[in-house]
Amino acid sequence: MNQLVYLGVGANIGDRDSNLFTAIAALDVRDDISVNRTASIYESDPMYNQDQPNFLNSVVEIETSLQPEIMMQVCQGIEMMLGRPINRKKNEPRVIDIDILAYETISVELGELKIPHPQLFARKFVLVPWAEIAPEFIVQDYGKSVSDLLSLCPDISNVKKYKLEKTA
Repeated sequence: MNQLVYLGVGANIGDRDSNLFTAIAALDVRDDISVNRTASIYESDPMYNQDQPNFLNSVVEIETSLQPEIMMQVCQGIEMMLGRPINRKKNEPRVIDIDILAYETISVELGELKIPHPQLFARKFVLVPWAEIAPEFIVQDYGKSVSDLLSLCPDISNVKKYKLEKTA
């Protein structure tokens, strides 16, 4: 059975916007994933380790029959393809980061994999783009819509729409 799934994508080193577009394209070429909508790209200050470049972030709505564990492997494979090391420290600069934010009807708690994402309620850089494409989506376990979570979000960091630079 197909599920609506929301993924957060972010990058803060290398060609940030190209890394986001490449990651989304890599999802979309798979037969078992259909990209429905993608939010605008937003730029935000790093949250935990401030000594690094700003992030570009977006949220992608997909439809898939993949179970969460397999979806996590797909996301990690795309991260590796784009040059993100397997062994990495938390909150360090990254070429790409793909997080599973929520499945429509599935909650998971298996070691590293927790769905819905345990920190999404406190991250404006996730909630702002997510509210752009699915404000009324009710997040499993939270019992609140994305727009409600955004209005309650304690994060006061600066999240602004990113303007892509035109190349000649």
